[in-house]
Amino acid sequence: MTISEFGRRLLGIGKFDIPGLLPVPTSFDAFSFPTWETPQVSIIVCVHNHIAFTYNCLLSILNNTKNNSYEVVIVNDCSTDETKDVLSSIGNVHVIENEKNIGFLKSCNKALASSKGTYICFLNNDVQVLPGWLDNLVAPFENFDRVGLVGAKLIYPFGLLQEAGGIVNYKGEPGNYGKFNDPQDIFYNYLREADYCSGACILALKTDLIELDGFDEAFAPAYYEDTDLAFRIRYQLNKKVYYQPLAQVVHFEGVSSGKISDGKNVKSYQVVNAEMFKARWQYIFQGFPQTTDAATIARKFVQKDKYILIVEPSLPTFDQDSGSRRMFELIKLLLRLNWSVIFSPGRDTQQEPYYSTLVNMGVWVLNKPSFQKSSKNVLKRVIQWVDIAWVCRPGTNRRYGRFIKKFGVRWINDTVDIHFLREERALKMGVMSQRKSRKVARRKRRELSLLHDADTVVAITDVEADLLSSYGVSRVVVIPNVHHPISVEQPAFDTRKGICFIGSYRHLPNIDAATWLVNEIMPLVWEKLPSIPLYLLGNEPTKQVIGLKSENVHVPGYLADVSPYFLSSRVFVAPLRFGAGMKGKIGQSLEFGLPTVTTDIGAEGMGLIDRKHYLRANTAEQFATAILDLYSNEQLWSEIAAGTRDALTPYAPERVKNLLIEVLQQ
Repeated sequence: MTISEFGRRLLGIGKFDIPGLLPVPTSFDAFSFPTWETPQVSIIVCVHNHIAFTYNCLLSILNNTKNNSYEVVIVNDCSTDETKDVLSSIGNVHVIENEKNIGFLKSCNKALASSKGTYICFLNNDVQVLPGWLDNLVAPFENFDRVGLVGAKLIYPFGLLQEAGGIVNYKGEPGNYGKFNDPQDIFYNYLREADYCSGACILALKTDLIELDGFDEAFAPAYYEDTDLAFRIRYQLNKKVYYQPLAQVVHFEGVSSGKISDGKNVKSYQVVNAEMFKARWQYIFQGFPQTTDAATIARKFVQKDKYILIVEPSLPTFDQDSGSRRMFELIKLLLRLNWSVIFSPGRDTQQEPYYSTLVNMGVWVLNKPSFQKSSKNVLKRVIQWVDIAWVCRPGTNRRYGRFIKKFGVRWINDTVDIHFLREERALKMGVMSQRKSRKVARRKRRELSLLHDADTVVAITDVEADLLSSYGVSRVVVIPNVHHPISVEQPAFDTRKGICFIGSYRHLPNIDAATWLVNEIMPLVWEKLPSIPLYLLGNEPTKQVIGLKSENVHVPGYLADVSPYFLSSRVFVAPLRFGAGMKGKIGQSLEFGLPTVTTDIGAEGMGLIDRKHYLRANTAEQFATAILDLYSNEQLWSEIAAGTRDALTPYAPERVKNLLIEVLQQ
């Protein structure tokens, strides 16, 4: 979307398509909801006429609610159109028929008493929910303490934002934050506390609602009951109200109550109830920021003392590569240390499931809007809050490090691994053409220049820290990978079979290791034990790696869960002939207690002891011998397996957390 297109939408001149938005139905086909004996969520929809909207609302729930058990409770508040007949054709929906019209608020309270769910979702009938809406509404309750209510991002059917959480100013005047703005703007796409969330789509615990007697019927038939409920949850139950940007709902607004008060419709109660709300909560408003600036009011709950900006080429794909896994673990530690984390990925800013995972952890991910041409312009919008910028890898530091430092922000250059060291080793091995030596030397000078200019340099091992110091780089600290033992029952030696290797095949050292393993090491092993299977795990296998497949060599490609291989294999191998940094694959094998054979490069910087924590091998013959020893000698296998926990001690989360504290307090 270009700026001009956004402007057209802002002026109401044009529309844009919302994927999955249902058209006005021309007929009402029968369908059924799934059933659960004890649903997690009760979805309450109160209706009075407008069956086309109700039908589409229910159909969108069916189409877009995949990961939660739920029931649908409909309160038909004396509709005079086809509502009753259409609802009778929809299976597994609990319909409550009101004998007289009691209005939206009292209908919601009536349905509350008969609902079965742990959570109650109040949903307007003039909405359509989008994929992932309900599991993301539930997520804050599961991830944070004292959550009382979670509300959705409301989007107009023509594509502009209707509300990113509700705000209330010091005068007691509520407002829909972000109204008529771009729903993809960075300021509307992080999980945060809010004053309230509009009742078109809110989720709360049933026990809390019962304790509060539901919506206060003083606000009947409607308006301000949702705002008042949020304030009672916050100030009577001492719980928090959250706006959830990942729960997206299209709201047609005003279908039942009208959009303009004519003194006769339900809309007329908006003015009366506004005064009641102000009078009730005046003592709270007085403590709010003395401003009517919407952005300031919206951010009043997130004004923490410490903000850290993390800049990476992409979101941390924590199940695909070691560097991403390390960053993901560091983010978790930073959150535990009460830092507010802003994450700026250079590309794939909303790649799933990684984007949603970070947002639901409370990380503000800068999802660059499509009309925003420059990532630097996005950073300028948040830099005023940033205390420290943690910038990873040479390319990203080259683009952003000095730029960020100009704003007075402390610049931490995280090497992840020393890139020029890896390339120099590849040249020495002959894996990289000597014609590229001048290019490698140029990149080395550039990488060292960035390291000299940074306020702090993070190395991943003591070996690399010492190397950087030898080049005159000062202020070097070590923040390694984070590893902890996997708490599962370990299968016995004699129940295991096969050898496994893992690595991202976007990374040249892993391609070389897999090729050397299959072509030179395993033939020596198969001479003695011809039936041993080999599993080359890892994402994005290249044609070269796929070409290694055979009857004994398996290349499954990306797997969301590799634990079955680590728990069923008897030996892990990492025949790395060049590379740099700390090898996450070694830490991963240690986590599973799986005995490992690796090279000096593979074990570099980890403090591992040969024949206690792993077996050392640097030639094909040594590798084959070590594999056969581990594969056939249960006593040796058990001794190495027992040593894996001790090997992980330096990389325990608590120890790395303490290292982080030292770095951040400098």
